[in-house]
Amino acid sequence: MLKHLSGILAVSALFAGTMAIAPMSGTAHAQFVPYSGPYRQPPPPPHTLPETIPPHRGDLHWVPGYWRWSGNGYQWQPGHLSRKPSLRHA
Repeated sequence: MLKHLSGILAVSALFAGTMAIAPMSGTAHAQFVPYSGPYRQPPPPPHTLPETIPPHRGDLHWVPGYWRWSGNGYQWQPGHLSRKPSLRHA
């Protein structure tokens, strides 16, 4: 049994020594891969479903839906009513 154990220890030591020497014998190569995340992609086309424009007064206008960037992808923002900007001059 002692011969068997010493054989395993010898093979383990040889393997460990080979693993320790291998990185020193070669040159490490780093590869630069630019990030091609979702921010490089254009937003998807607008939704094909028509938006229902609710009835509104004269001081409101309809802002159609659009794709909004949410940090890791685009999210559809539905259309909404908004107040018209005032055109007062000073």
